[in-house]
Amino acid sequence: MGDEVTVAEATDAWSGPLHVVFDRIDDAPRCSALLDIWKIARGDIAVASRSALDPVVLAKAGLLPHVWIIERDGDGGFFYRLIGESVRRNFNSALRGRYLHEIYDGATAGTIAQRCVRMLANREMMFASGLVFRDGDPTYYARRILLPLCDDNGVVRFLIGALDQSVRGSDIERSGNPRFAHDFLAFVGVESV
Repeated sequence: MGDEVTVAEATDAWSGPLHVVFDRIDDAPRCSALLDIWKIARGDIAVASRSALDPVVLAKAGLLPHVWIIERDGDGGFFYRLIGESVRRNFNSALRGRYLHEIYDGATAGTIAQRCVRMLANREMMFASGLVFRDGDPTYYARRILLPLCDDNGVVRFLIGALDQSVRGSDIERSGNPRFAHDFLAFVGVESV
C-alpha cells in the first residue's frame, strides 16, 4: 500500500500520509494499546484471531471496559458480541447480542454496516475521531479504532474496537442513542500495520 491510506468507497476518509494516522492513534492511549496487543496477537498472519486475544492481557492494559467486539453472522448481519461497560454507558440500553439495526436509526446502522463489510472484506483497520451527539447536542469527543479478527478457521468475521473519549456530558435524560460526526476517518490495510 505504500505511505498513503486507501480511500476507495469512503469519500469522507483521510487520503494523506500514513504516518498521520499512526500519530493520531498514538495520541489515543487506549486505541494505541489495543493496536499493540492486536499486532502481538496476530504474529505472522495478516489478521489476529479472536482466540489469540487474551482477555487477561486486555484487562492488564485497562482496556476491558473500553472495548467491544462486533461479529458478522452467517446471514451477513452485524451484532455486538461483547461490549465494555464504559462503552455501554453511552447507550440507552444493553448492546450485547443486539444487531446494529436494533440500536441505530436506518442511515446510521447502514453506514456502520457498510464500514464493517469494508473492513472485513479488505482486511482494514479504521481509526476515527470526532464529536458524539445526543439528541442533537454534542456530549463528548471520541477516538475509536476498529481492527479485524478471524475465527479459528481463518474466516475474518469479527471487529474489535477501543474507545478513548472525553468526559461524557450530563445527558442522563437522553432519548436517542449516540450519533457520530467525524473530523478524521481513515481506513488502513493491515499489511501496513
